[in-house]
Amino acid sequence: MKIEQVNIKINNQIDKNIWNSLVNDKIFFRFEWFYIIQDSYQLKPYFILMQKGDNFALIASFKTTKGYISLPFVSYSGYFFNDKEMAKELKKYLIKEGVEIDSRDLLKIEAKEGYVNPIVTINSFEEFWKNISSNTRNQFKKSQKNSFIFEKEENIENFYKLYSLGMRNLGTPAHSKKYFNKLMEYLPYCIFTIYDNDNAIGSMFCLKDNETLAVLYAYTLPSYSKQYANYFLYLNAIKWLSNQGLKYLDMGRSTYNEGTYHFKKKFKPTFYAINSKINYNKNAKLLLASKIWKRLPLSVANLISPKIRKYLP
Repeated sequence: MKIEQVNIKINNQIDKNIWNSLVNDKIFFRFEWFYIIQDSYQLKPYFILMQKGDNFALIASFKTTKGYISLPFVSYSGYFFNDKEMAKELKKYLIKEGVEIDSRDLLKIEAKEGYVNPIVTINSFEEFWKNISSNTRNQFKKSQKNSFIFEKEENIENFYKLYSLGMRNLGTPAHSKKYFNKLMEYLPYCIFTIYDNDNAIGSMFCLKDNETLAVLYAYTLPSYSKQYANYFLYLNAIKWLSNQGLKYLDMGRSTYNEGTYHFKKKFKPTFYAINSKINYNKNAKLLLASKIWKRLPLSVANLISPKIRKYLP
């Protein structure tokens, strides 16, 4: 009787096609993050795949100033497996190797505190429209009374101008263009931009797989908030998603009961918990740095941001 041995592969030993087939090409687990983050920010990768027969467990991570994280710069990733015992074996192996990973697993429980990730299930646009509140439907309708134009774009320029402005205004260093170019090189992406005449007033950068449209970053000019430009952007993105046969809108990490949480709540998502040891709340020093950052000229902020962003995973 043949006894199957546990097979462990790390980093370049891994066949990326096998890895991607195991994770069903799910966007935040794909092997291409190995190249994207390493090429953009020169962080050291630690991708590990454990297999025994048809059973497997894996995790993708990078070494950062906060330790190993799966994955830096995205809301969640974590362990992926088809056998719980194999997942336990992988965790035991990592302990033995002295590697501690903040796994950032997306927990299949609805969160009521801390960091949450809202995901909207959209079986059809008609069902989504029926499910949201009448007040939210009215806000969507008001957004459509404007002469805004919605475009799907291949070029990153309009998005990046708005994104970098939005990040500066939030007091947070922006990703470099190189990072976005690497995302576009390795992963399926969508850029949606809305215009008032010829002026780009809002844009979002998304990644997608066979089921999910994941919003990485979105920003609309605050001067258009009374015209519900943000609602117009999301409404048309959802229509596009539905027409493409996708099923989920991943709206990205938020803090429970704060900031954008309340806007995202209007879409009737499930707020999944994120298992993370890292505290992203700003202390007094970070709040001061954020206040100073907001006052920087945009050109200066864009010049400095890539040098700092790699330290904010």
